[in-house]
Amino acid sequence: MRFNDAASTRGSALLISVLMVMVVFTLGVGIIAVSASNYMIDQAEHDYQAAFYAAESGLRHQMEFMKAEIDRLYLEGSYTNPAAFFNTVWGRIKGTKTLEFDVLDGKPVTAVVTTNKGTMGNDFCEYKIQSIGSVGNIKRTLASTVRVNYAHETAVATVPLYTLFSYAVFADDQVQLKGSPQIYGNAGINATFSKAFYLEGSPAVYGDVVIGPNGDIDQVIHIPWGSMDNFIKGETRANSSVVKFPNIEPMGKVNFPDVRSKPSLVADGVDVINQNGGGQFSKIVVTASGRLTLNLGNGDRVYTDEIKVDGAGKASVHMSGDAEIYARKLTLGGSGKLSFHVEGNKSIYVETLDLSGASAGDIISIEGAGRLLLFVEKDLDRGGSANINLNGDPSKLIVFFNGSSIDFSGGGGDPCFTGGLYAPHATVNLSGSATVKGSVVASNINMSGSASVRFGKVIDEDDPLFGGQKKVGPESFVIVSYEEY
Repeated sequence: MRFNDAASTRGSALLISVLMVMVVFTLGVGIIAVSASNYMIDQAEHDYQAAFYAAESGLRHQMEFMKAEIDRLYLEGSYTNPAAFFNTVWGRIKGTKTLEFDVLDGKPVTAVVTTNKGTMGNDFCEYKIQSIGSVGNIKRTLASTVRVNYAHETAVATVPLYTLFSYAVFADDQVQLKGSPQIYGNAGINATFSKAFYLEGSPAVYGDVVIGPNGDIDQVIHIPWGSMDNFIKGETRANSSVVKFPNIEPMGKVNFPDVRSKPSLVADGVDVINQNGGGQFSKIVVTASGRLTLNLGNGDRVYTDEIKVDGAGKASVHMSGDAEIYARKLTLGGSGKLSFHVEGNKSIYVETLDLSGASAGDIISIEGAGRLLLFVEKDLDRGGSANINLNGDPSKLIVFFNGSSIDFSGGGGDPCFTGGLYAPHATVNLSGSATVKGSVVASNINMSGSASVRFGKVIDEDDPLFGGQKKVGPESFVIVSYEEY
């Protein structure tokens, strides 16, 4: 039997062609499947990474939000109690928020951020932030613990105070120089009315005189005769804008508790008393040759109706941590001495500062590496002899006065006051041979006789409390942990 070779060949070729087509088809399907699988893997990896970026963005967003809120708190007011500060922070940052980002390949990109309160100490509080980033069904979770450290500060300016304290004298309204007073440093006013900067007699300003914006120099500055150069040794110019007087917390808002029924703390005659810690006292009196040492640390408060140091009494107050003193009246008389040893910014709040009975000499001195902030709510009577921070550093003392008038008269040494005086509602009068070293800022400033103000730096531009706008720095906002779940 013979086979048809041609037909057989054609059949074999057809079979081989079909097999080859099947092989190519199978390979093509496989390649397509592999490509599709790789694409899906790549897309999933892309979404997985995008979810991480979304979670990270949510975490960073919340941290920056927290820093901004803390900045606002520093600028809005003063917090002498860490717990109150942290509770206010918590009220602003707590809860859960959802951040929506762009759509990625038709899939929504979001981050759900939740903030919880963690460990709280005396001077710090930790907050736990969790951020879940999502791209479609892909989710990644990042978490971080941040620690906010509390800086013990008692006063915060709504605008920088250093601008005003860059002048030897600055008045919101008027400056009058009569007789032969002298100003060593720049002088300024916000006013632009006629004779707002008034000179009479033979005064001298060894610096610039700056008046309010758009003021007419020849109208605003009054000189008794000749040319400006005879009295003003620097330039005369108008400011580009009004220099704002900041609100300093807690000026005008200090509360003094009723402690009249409490026991008194008295160092009389040869008494030597060491008082550790705060307390409530009807009066604190150091008289004759008595000696009193107050040691106040973190959390300590002293409340009293009066602190009185007279005769030959001596009182030494050591303040560290967030220690504060509240006294309705602070009185010094005779040759009594009151010295403060301070670390950091330490505040004393009084209604009345009475130095009228004090003799000449450095009756109030400031030592240590810190700065004393003395808030006087109503009355300040220096008398004619007392010296405050005599020969000290002007940057060690700032007096915030909320009353209407202060008189520095007579002599009593040079200078009678060393530091910064901020009296935004007051008229400050300097007469006789009274001398101030530092800076005087007030509503009105009158100088007569041979009184003088010699500029001394009170505040640096980068002062963390009264300099430029405060920002939360790395020392106060610390990332404790950063991890992915």
